[in-house]
Amino acid sequence: MAPLSWSALFAAVNLFQSWRLFLERRPVKLTPEEEDVRRLVFADLPPRKVLQVLSIGSWTTAETGERLIEQGKCAEAISLVVRGRVRVTRDERVLGDLVAGNIVGSALLLSGVPADVDAVAVEPVRAIRWEVGTLERYLTAHPETRIIMQRHLARDLAGKMDLLTMGSPKTADPDQKN
Repeated sequence: MAPLSWSALFAAVNLFQSWRLFLERRPVKLTPEEEDVRRLVFADLPPRKVLQVLSIGSWTTAETGERLIEQGKCAEAISLVVRGRVRVTRDERVLGDLVAGNIVGSALLLSGVPADVDAVAVEPVRAIRWEVGTLERYLTAHPETRIIMQRHLARDLAGKMDLLTMGSPKTADPDQKN
């Protein structure tokens, strides 16, 4: 009787493992918004990895006039703009607009200092928002995603630096090639 019980147990374990592999490897279908994020930032990641990084964030919608960054406060989260426009100002002076593909709070994330700018939605904004601690833990555990995120962050910051050095308000383009 014991050999039959062991055989049944091994068959059940193998069946369970086969089912898990089937679920892990089945095709993933991204929603149009998720596909937008993949196109904007994570084009080099497979759809399943895109879903993983999106699952640690939350989708947000900011109405016109809503403040995403407030001068004098530290950034607790960063947001990737998927649709809409965010205006960045310092002391009522317009520094520029952030659009799809730009990260709101990227410079604050790296510096860790309180914001010296305000970022306000000038039209309805759809974004994915990541808490800084959660994102850091995820990126530490997933180096391939970290590399892609760092590359996008570098392009984003370079676009913002260009925007500031030009001296006139314009739109930051995260995909601009220098």
